[in-house]
Amino acid sequence: MNRNLNITVAYINTFLFSCVQMILYVTIPFISEVSGISIAHIAGSISLGSLCFAFTGPFWASLSDKWGRKKVLGIGMLGLGTSFLLLSSIFALNPLLALKTKIALIYISRFAYGLLASAIVPVSQAWQLDLSPNAERIKILTRNSMCLNLGRLCGPIIVLIKGVNFDHLIYVATFIIVTLAIIEIFSTKEITTLSKIKIGSHKISFAFYRGLIKQSILPIFLALIFTSFIGILHSTLGHHLKNVFNIRGETATLFMAKIVIAISIIGFCSQYVGQRLPKSQWKWILNIGATTLMIGAFLLNSADTFNKIWVAISILGIGLALVPPVYLSLISKKNSTDNIYGKQVGLASVAHSLGYALGAGIMALCLKFHLITITFAIVLVSIFTLLITLKISLTKEIY
Repeated sequence: MNRNLNITVAYINTFLFSCVQMILYVTIPFISEVSGISIAHIAGSISLGSLCFAFTGPFWASLSDKWGRKKVLGIGMLGLGTSFLLLSSIFALNPLLALKTKIALIYISRFAYGLLASAIVPVSQAWQLDLSPNAERIKILTRNSMCLNLGRLCGPIIVLIKGVNFDHLIYVATFIIVTLAIIEIFSTKEITTLSKIKIGSHKISFAFYRGLIKQSILPIFLALIFTSFIGILHSTLGHHLKNVFNIRGETATLFMAKIVIAISIIGFCSQYVGQRLPKSQWKWILNIGATTLMIGAFLLNSADTFNKIWVAISILGIGLALVPPVYLSLISKKNSTDNIYGKQVGLASVAHSLGYALGAGIMALCLKFHLITITFAIVLVSIFTLLITLKISLTKEIY
């Protein structure tokens, strides 16, 4: 496989992962209605998968430094395919299965997702970095984020314009994922790097990871705070819209779906522009992203009409798109001839998982003690994000 084909395969993995995940999330009410599984059990299974994801993502990312990216990606896609295959069996065998069996299948499905599919995004990122010059890290990781945004965009659109039953979408997604997984596991040897780089020369140890964390502590901290912002926003925005505008849950859900599509489109366009800027402009990209995040958060906090909500979302979309590629590039700075991209993006994966946990904790405290509103908490986190980006701009050099 040549370089262009390898990097295209890496992008396809990222896109498919994001797309099928959105198809799953959007069809949760349908899955519950057809199967009889309660929303609580579906949410619980998703939570189990996310918990496994947090612990196994860094393991697979690190292992890919030794085994090779394509093989580990194939394992990840096979895990995602297994997850959807179990989900498909619930539809295909629905009349024959007891409710307890279907509940067990959906929990096993998400466990397989968390255990194996956690490899897909960090290993895809590491492979893309392998195949690109060191100076193009921001552009490469921006394109990776663009693939994620395209997936988030296509998932809801496919569901909205479907010409078949939702269960057919699950069947097709399963077939595509499993086919790609088999190709990646059994196809010819990949091109791993552009230059002669030692693979797997570092043993996994606490001291080694402590060194990686020390050299990238600020961007890792930024990754944690940024994902806590996203966690709060995604978890509570629908609830906020329902309360502010006194609308029904179904209406708020449809509005939230439109917001997800809008953020994906704005994010893709912003990243397209950002990845065309010179590498020396990374500080501007980071600070503009953090600034628009804060402005959008302030506008969202005070929005009392649908038009104001859309203005806030449009500005937020720019910040949500520009910040992640830069901090991922900072974390994956190469300081030696050893290929440790897997371990580095694995650290980012841990920061992301902990960030979502932090966001959930902030959300829970706000809802329980009513000290501040959720939207004001979003404002505070956005201010903190901007302060960290300013600190990075003043102290961090990556080129």
